[in-house]
Amino acid sequence: MRLMKFLELNKKRHATKHFNDKPVDPKDVRTAIEIATLAPSAHNSQPWKFVVVRERNQDLAETAFGGNVDQIKEAPVTIALFTDTDLTKRARKIARVA
Repeated sequence: MRLMKFLELNKKRHATKHFNDKPVDPKDVRTAIEIATLAPSAHNSQPWKFVVVRERNQDLAETAFGGNVDQIKEAPVTIALFTDTDLTKRARKIARVA
């Protein structure tokens, strides 16, 4: 039953292309980040960092890849995701030394 609910939820998901001026509740931002941190990662390294930008930001939009520039310009909140791509390699090195 839970699998079917998950499947239906994923079928209904969509990309948001336009945003209104309504403020985003900080609790909703925290919840979104909390959900994102539950995603699996290699060796449970969880190499991600989140930066919340709470205003429309032209400079941030210009750093975006692909077709996300317009959405970032328009969004009242942007959550930028960064990953430490060397974390797993460093952890293995530490484990060998330890």
